[in-house]
Amino acid sequence: MLGISLEGQVGLVTGAGSAYGIGRSMVIALAQAGAAAVYACDLNLGSIDSLKDEVKSLGLSTLVEGRVLDVASEEQTVAVLQDILRKHGRFDFFLANAGYAVYRSLDTLSADQFMRAVEVMQKAPYLAVKYGSQAMAVTSPAKPQSKGSVVITSSCAAFAGAYADLVYTAVKKACNGIVESGSVQLASSNIRVNGVAPGCTKSSILTSSKLAEAGNEYRVEASREDVEATHAKFFERGGLFEKGQEHKYYNRTAEPAEIAYVAAFLASDLASAVNGQILLADSGKTAAATGEGFTGPVAAMPPLKF
Repeated sequence: MLGISLEGQVGLVTGAGSAYGIGRSMVIALAQAGAAAVYACDLNLGSIDSLKDEVKSLGLSTLVEGRVLDVASEEQTVAVLQDILRKHGRFDFFLANAGYAVYRSLDTLSADQFMRAVEVMQKAPYLAVKYGSQAMAVTSPAKPQSKGSVVITSSCAAFAGAYADLVYTAVKKACNGIVESGSVQLASSNIRVNGVAPGCTKSSILTSSKLAEAGNEYRVEASREDVEATHAKFFERGGLFEKGQEHKYYNRTAEPAEIAYVAAFLASDLASAVNGQILLADSGKTAAATGEGFTGPVAAMPPLKF
């Protein structure tokens, strides 16, 4: 059976501290792929204990370590990478997933708010590529050559201007540039750089964004039900649950695990031919654009007679 394998590998995921979301699901997916150790990093470690319990309940032996990390801090990023190398002797994957979304109209968006988003969602991926690659270049008997994978979480907002506000759109667009240039810069190091761009996905991002924007350590233990209720309002506003349109595949909302599986694939050798790419995982929403506005109703395909 063909399967994603990260057997014996060590790495980290940022934005992994919530009870329900993409980062947490990434940690679980990496553990399912056989990673030896995954560092779950966040300003919010409120649900790390339950994450460890969940990994154990699945019968997985992966060591999950919670770490407080301000991804915008060069010093903190380097320190956690050095700690991983001291303890495990290798570093193989860096999933730069941390982010937040606080929608503001252009007239209310301040320069300070703009620059904080740049720090968290543009500078942090740069730090991941720069210092993560240096850690991946460390060799040992168990890892005789430089090798690794950086996966940056972009967004459907990088592909269309109507998904988010100006700053979120801008920084996610910048992530795509970091992916593309980073893949070239690290080609001689045998290190790949790719991105996954989620569409409408159930996660905790709207529950904790204002706290994440503040940049201080915090603790949120919102349940999955609380998170889903918050996001339902956002999805409804976007027309995903509009009566008569619920059956359209591009109007579905993804589970965070669906995005995590894409990221785990990109981190693995199954994706060895994929480099410098951003995989748009939005169930076709961006491609659908105006939906049936111009085509008129599109009927379901009838089954083939046999």
